[in-house]
Amino acid sequence: MKILFIIALLFYIAGAVSSPKTQLSYIFGFLGSVSAFLSACFALTRSQILWNFPLLHNVSLSLYMDHLSAIFIIIATISWMALALYSVDYSKLYPKKRLPLGFNLSLLGMLLVLTAHDGITLLAGWEIMTIFAFLMMQGTGKYFEHSYRFLAFGELSTISLVIGFAALYVTAGSISFDALHKGSYFVLILISLGFIIKMDIVPFHAWMQGIYGEIPDNTAALLSAPVTLMGVYGLERVIPLLPNNQLWDIIIILLGAFSAFWGGLQAAVVNKIRLLPAYSTIENNGMILTAIGFYALAEGSGILSLHYLASFALAASIILVISHTFSKTLLFMSIGHAKEAYNVHTIDQARGVWSGVGRIPAIGIVISALSFSAFPPLIGYAGEWMILETLFQSYRFPSVAIAFSAALAGILIALAIGLISFAMIKLIGYTALGYDHGRKSRPIARRFMHTAEISLGSLLVLGGIGLPLVIIFIGFPQLLTGLLAIPAPLVLASNQPVFGVISPTFIGIIMLVLLIIPVWIFMKNKKKTRKVESWNGGIKLEEDEFFTAPAYSQILEHILRGFYHTREKKSKTRSSITVEDILIRPTVFISNMVMKTGKIVASTLMNGKISAYVAYILILFITVFIIGMVVK
Repeated sequence: MKILFIIALLFYIAGAVSSPKTQLSYIFGFLGSVSAFLSACFALTRSQILWNFPLLHNVSLSLYMDHLSAIFIIIATISWMALALYSVDYSKLYPKKRLPLGFNLSLLGMLLVLTAHDGITLLAGWEIMTIFAFLMMQGTGKYFEHSYRFLAFGELSTISLVIGFAALYVTAGSISFDALHKGSYFVLILISLGFIIKMDIVPFHAWMQGIYGEIPDNTAALLSAPVTLMGVYGLERVIPLLPNNQLWDIIIILLGAFSAFWGGLQAAVVNKIRLLPAYSTIENNGMILTAIGFYALAEGSGILSLHYLASFALAASIILVISHTFSKTLLFMSIGHAKEAYNVHTIDQARGVWSGVGRIPAIGIVISALSFSAFPPLIGYAGEWMILETLFQSYRFPSVAIAFSAALAGILIALAIGLISFAMIKLIGYTALGYDHGRKSRPIARRFMHTAEISLGSLLVLGGIGLPLVIIFIGFPQLLTGLLAIPAPLVLASNQPVFGVISPTFIGIIMLVLLIIPVWIFMKNKKKTRKVESWNGGIKLEEDEFFTAPAYSQILEHILRGFYHTREKKSKTRSSITVEDILIRPTVFISNMVMKTGKIVASTLMNGKISAYVAYILILFITVFIIGMVVK
């Protein structure tokens, strides 16, 4: 295990060093991910200390791999392997050296995060991941400003973690994860908040709107799936170890549910082809956060009858993690494939992927979008069913406040699932299966792209049909049972005695049988199908006169205009409707205030006068001296 882990690190370093040869660099990234995947497979049954270096008294730098970190490494490395393969072909479109350099070192940083067993090592990996992800998105002009906004939120997350671990050291005399149970509620809030920020939970999502339309496709996939996965892992790691606080758990549940609702709400109306899945990330991570909060609430209640429900909520969070990581990676790769082939940026412009670009990217869009839409028997269906089943059992808590909060969260998440399904149907209907506008796609290298897309698409289908194996793999075999004619362990039960059950395996078998006849009829009569142009009173439809994605969302934008801040924009020749994510306003306001303040301070201090520089240094010295005396 240790040798494989070291080999993985060496491959990532080799990938960074060989970044001028972009294809070779991504191949090294792929090999490093394979090695990390294999090391995690060994750790599923046997934990091991990978490295331990005593730094100070009660302070050691340590890397450790156990069952939880192994699960997350396996999930992450599958995404990394697919992205590395995809990037081998993609590098021919974007041969910039900084992309493979940032890619490999970001993976190295994430691997350190997933194996860290102390605050310093975690923060080292955290910063490596953040800084080199920032390097991958560097641009110019307005885009340059937006990339720094991403870095600002990344550093806000780091600051929260730094203060949290510093408070842990003051409280417990150690920054090891083993000391987390001695931490205060202050430590609980700060450390968990640091991880929540990295998950892009509302309102910490404000950086993404100006970024996702411009950055390379492999960077977008990396930011949306593996990077946010690190925040989820951090919460899964520390929440069971920190002291329980019911109020904070309720806040997490409601924050996650509202984030899920808001992400679905915005995804339903956006027209930029990569901003839709970006908002879907907010929705999915909101559901994951809610599941983690519910687990902490149930497990920390001390009520024995809620132990099964706590396990079910934790399992729901991991199934949602698997679904989101694989589906989102596949969706960004498939969309990126189509976007680059057409050289477009909006949903309307990317119509006809099936016939214009190829079957494989079109199927990738369909499978990933259907998984997000909770379509059976895909694994996303199982995850979203599990989170709803979890929340609908809020009546089991004796506290009225807890029951009400969980029920409210259930309503918000149910709305979120409906909204994201609305958004994904739009994406499927206009891109993968949309009207072919006759535009020819440009030829691009796609062998490795197809390999990555087929692999992840297969895992989404097999993960849903083989859900019992996935549940056993993540360590929750007690949740499986049999019922009526369905043998054990093909039924997943949300509680004992039975509250709700599901069997994606059985559903998959039934759907396969029922599809045989329709597919047979379709194939037999395929040659008899006659296509006609859309009727428009005998007048030929122009390219821009077809039913558009904004038209699809227009009714929703009008009905929910209070949420969307819907406005009509008119000109002499045409009119359109604009919407706004109003929760970004505070961040934009703060950003503008910081920039104005910075300009004022800079012009005041950097005025060419020696007296101003001396006064500035003297004030700083006195301030630091006073702070040092107070702390002492």
